[in-house]
Amino acid sequence: MPVFSKGIPRWVVLSLALAIFTTVPPEVFAHGPDICLWRHLFHLAACPACGSTRALAAFFHGHLALALAYNRNVVVTAPLSIGLLAQDLVRLLRRAGQYHAG
Repeated sequence: MPVFSKGIPRWVVLSLALAIFTTVPPEVFAHGPDICLWRHLFHLAACPACGSTRALAAFFHGHLALALAYNRNVVVTAPLSIGLLAQDLVRLLRRAGQYHAG
């Protein structure tokens, strides 16, 4: 099972992110501080990932046009996130099934 730092399963992180993106309105992220590491380190006007958090929040609230306006990479990152979460959950369910069958 894929894990993040300190052994936290990826499905936990993805589930938490999805829960946040579906409950917190994109406007909340739009009014937050600029936390883009790349912009601060390299003094870029904008990095390719800037706006991704707002884009994902807008996408998961059903505002596709707004999501695309924030960052067009949302057409890749949102489905990929859902796919990775689904893959992890299927693996988890299979393991649970094997555990109970064994």
